[in-house]
Amino acid sequence: MDKAGGKRRDINFRSNKNQMVVCVHSREAREYAKILEHEKNVVSYEACWELEKERYQYVNTLDIRKDYFDTVWASDFVLHFVDGSIGIREIVTETMLSKRANIEKLEFSRRYWSTSNATDWKIVIMEKGE
Repeated sequence: MDKAGGKRRDINFRSNKNQMVVCVHSREAREYAKILEHEKNVVSYEACWELEKERYQYVNTLDIRKDYFDTVWASDFVLHFVDGSIGIREIVTETMLSKRANIEKLEFSRRYWSTSNATDWKIVIMEKGE
């Protein structure tokens, strides 16, 4: 999960599964998208899904910095499965997990999506530069 609309290097690629060009913000997310292209139980996916600030009011604030609730965030991937369910994937590296700010962002994402119809929220740990 990252700030929505922030300046960063975009990686655009043609997704056969989605029949469109998809934009991600890291090499790790691009590598994970390659995996999703071959996942049989994933019908389609969306990258950099912007969270709705109106729904932040339902997110428990315990141990999450107040300014996180003033920021527009984007989850790395929203997956649409064959059975009609929705999954969320947040892409991180091991190094990222050593920083409290990243843990808070992941927890914010988990709490946000727990208030939705997404039933499968996971963290995917990718190797840096994989």
